[in-house]
Amino acid sequence: MNGQAYKELSIKEFTKAAEIYDSGHAGIYELCKDDYPPILEELRKTRFENLLDVGCGTGPMIELLVSEYPEKHYTGLDLTPKMIDTANAKHLKNAQFVVGDSEDLPFPAESFDVVICANSFHHYPNPQKFFGGVTKVLRKGGVLVLRDYTSYDFMVWLMNHVEMPIANLAGHGDVRCYTTKQVRTFCESAGLKVEKLEKQKKFRLHLVARK
Repeated sequence: MNGQAYKELSIKEFTKAAEIYDSGHAGIYELCKDDYPPILEELRKTRFENLLDVGCGTGPMIELLVSEYPEKHYTGLDLTPKMIDTANAKHLKNAQFVVGDSEDLPFPAESFDVVICANSFHHYPNPQKFFGGVTKVLRKGGVLVLRDYTSYDFMVWLMNHVEMPIANLAGHGDVRCYTTKQVRTFCESAGLKVEKLEKQKKFRLHLVARK
């Protein structure tokens, strides 16, 4: 499939998922919640006023942030209109949600102190465009916190050549996961300095990078 076909598949998948995403009975999407505490922990170390959540879904991460930091300002972006409709219906304080493409972030340069991305990156057909966009929209000294799938080289190969093609056949818009070495290269090519890049339990990648 080409990049547009992957995106259309993701929109179709998450239009359906939006109906159950916040229900507590979201199936495989429940795994996304495991990424929220580590991101919160990183943000507790970071001064920020404006935060962008890329691949925000129905806004559960921003919902947590509004509860913990109600005075900050939040923007959520997602490719799927139904996800954004559901997020906007929550009427969260100091939060706006917009439909947009992670590979073409529709914001002016230096708009945000922090960009977060939780369990969405493996849906992006052109990952370097995402990192380039993050560099553009972050202010100088701003931070990217990203969590997604990774493992050792052979396991990543299996994920990309076996698991994800099967997921595509089942209607999921998964594209590819990456090794920590590849993610480091994406960051460096975009002008981001890696501060933390780890393989963690449950096949999780944890990245903190600074502009």
